[in-house]
Amino acid sequence: MASKMRYRGGDIEPICLPTANDGTVTKSIEVGDLVYVTGGVVYPASYLADAGNAAVNRAAFAALFAGVAVQKIGLQSGETTFKLTNDPGWILVATTGDFEFDCAATSFAPGDMIGVYNDATNNSDQQVAKVTSYDEAIAVAVVPYSVLGDSHTKIIARLRSNLMRNDITSGQG
Repeated sequence: MASKMRYRGGDIEPICLPTANDGTVTKSIEVGDLVYVTGGVVYPASYLADAGNAAVNRAAFAALFAGVAVQKIGLQSGETTFKLTNDPGWILVATTGDFEFDCAATSFAPGDMIGVYNDATNNSDQQVAKVTSYDEAIAVAVVPYSVLGDSHTKIIARLRSNLMRNDITSGQG
């Protein structure tokens, strides 16, 4: 998916994390991708191995969730060249803040838990879904009271990176 700036508000508490770009192997990351850290390296959500079913995949991602990429790294699909102005071995990641993501048509209430979208085998890099299990949650919904009960195909998610959070249900860090 193409880079898409999803930031809508709040402090992003950015951190700089190492990527899998070593000059020979490139794991492409777009602006707006949900990313996770394993082995001290950042990867987009779609790189996480299938753990068996959607709920287990979402929980596995949530346990490793780092945040949202605010920089682009590597060649994206359809690109043959690009100018990289930052260190190719590092990427800036927002660990908190409010970000707008695509989702299946769903009714949200403020504070509903949100996880990465998973189709039972693959995580989406830039799509989320409403979840009911704390173990699957990476964010909570921010919904204006004027649209409560309406079905949405985009939702503002208040992120809490696993690197920064201790309680996603209360929004306390």
